[in-house]
Amino acid sequence: MGGDSRLNLLLTHEAAKPFETQPWYETLSHLLAPLGVRTFEATSGPQAVDVIERNPIHLAVVDSRLPAISGLNVLQLIQKLRAQAPADLNKPQQTPPASASFRFEMRVEEHDAARKTQRRIEVKFDSQPAASVSPAVILITPPQRDDQLLQEALKFNAFSVLSEPVDVNLMLEIMARALRRFHQNQWPV
Repeated sequence: MGGDSRLNLLLTHEAAKPFETQPWYETLSHLLAPLGVRTFEATSGPQAVDVIERNPIHLAVVDSRLPAISGLNVLQLIQKLRAQAPADLNKPQQTPPASASFRFEMRVEEHDAARKTQRRIEVKFDSQPAASVSPAVILITPPQRDDQLLQEALKFNAFSVLSEPVDVNLMLEIMARALRRFHQNQWPV
């Protein structure tokens, strides 16, 4: 699915336990694959950093308990990469490349016998991919509340924080909000 992916998603998690029912990250991958979402999985901080450096990641779900390099450190690295990105990458494109753009416009007007407009429908559609920005990060935390961890997540600009067990429907809703906020509700370029 390499060349035709619409969104690159990094999913980090603890290593799978034997005889575990299908974990949330596998369910998420299976649900999103038909939509053109390419998922990358990492079970440690160094793996996550390697994926981020080698691939354009649009959205990252980072487990705070990653071994070697913690999830908060991965979040901090993503924030530093975001700060180092050229300013024009953090702003949406005003005009898309010619090959990526098309325009559809439709007008429907109904007139009565006196030629007065009774109903008018105007539809405009611009297909403009959203500009590339650094990934929005959703942080996964242990089930018990940890105020220090929440403060750190805010400090490093996590988009959202979810505690385990992960509710797949809630995760999909948060991912949709991230697309609306960071990519103007369009597939990233």
